[in-house]
Amino acid sequence: MQNAAAAVVTADALVPGWAASGSMLLTLEMKGEIMKRYILALICISIVSGCATSHMIKSEEKPTMAPKSDSALLVIIRDTYFGGAIVFWNYLDRKLIGETMGKSYFVTEVPPGPRYVISSTENTGVARFDFKPQKIYYLGQSVAMGVWRARTGGFYPMTAQEASESMKNCAYYKFNPEDANEDLDSEAFKNAVAEYEAGIKEHPEAYKALLEYDGQ
Repeated sequence: MQNAAAAVVTADALVPGWAASGSMLLTLEMKGEIMKRYILALICISIVSGCATSHMIKSEEKPTMAPKSDSALLVIIRDTYFGGAIVFWNYLDRKLIGETMGKSYFVTEVPPGPRYVISSTENTGVARFDFKPQKIYYLGQSVAMGVWRARTGGFYPMTAQEASESMKNCAYYKFNPEDANEDLDSEAFKNAVAEYEAGIKEHPEAYKALLEYDGQ
């Protein structure tokens, strides 16, 4: 009697390139090898898909740090090479405002009022500010090791001097307005905000600097 843990299949139907004349016995060990290759392929696809900015244009012309009378400026700086090839998507509430890679930064105008700033990768990082006109909000972006791709370690506030020093060593990117914006999924937004609010309740000291930050 054939072992119940084995199955008779055509090899080249499962693994392209394997020669098969008729049928062969596929053991559990061979199934495991196929599964390993499948998982490895998924990892590679995930890494490659996260390694190209599709909405940003590198600019040699540095931005003017002068907010308008009716808006604030938000500056997000990713001042590290760690996980450098992996793109982080950044949102104002659900609206995509820019992408960051290692040693890069971007600047965006923000209308006054309370808003969430969200960074999305394998996980999410969230900050919330009541943006005020004619102010500049400098945020550093931490990076941590992940399973499938680099994770965000969250945002941290920066002084104008700290930000200026960091930007000297980073490339400046502009958001490409001609690209179609990809809003953050509503369910992902709700989950990110819920985790942020829960984090504040559980570890208030860890969020103290962000909660007290009111721009420059």
